[in-house]
Amino acid sequence: MKGENNIIVLVNRTKNKILTERVDVAHDFFSRAWGLMFRKKYDGAMVFPHVGKTSFHGFFCFFPILLVCLDEQNRVKEAKILKPWSVVSVNCETVIELDARKEWDIEKGDELVWDEG
Repeated sequence: MKGENNIIVLVNRTKNKILTERVDVAHDFFSRAWGLMFRKKYDGAMVFPHVGKTSFHGFFCFFPILLVCLDEQNRVKEAKILKPWSVVSVNCETVIELDARKEWDIEKGDELVWDEG
């Protein structure tokens, strides 16, 4: 969904609520490998499509990250906290990384949508 000024937004469709007006989609090797490393804050959502069974690491991450795991219908399967300098395993279609220090109105079963442009 596009918001004002053509900003790409992440929406909780179940609750009809905009979660953030910044979405970065990690399509290529570099963006998937770099993720949120070396950042001190991040106000957006980083989307990792077509993940499958893998691990995410918090090496060189300076804040906890909320990993929101989605199924093939973009419904929340689970959410996990990735602490700095740790590793977390996931098994899902898509992962969305969010700053875990913020409050997010997301629950298991919610449908999340974004526009990849």
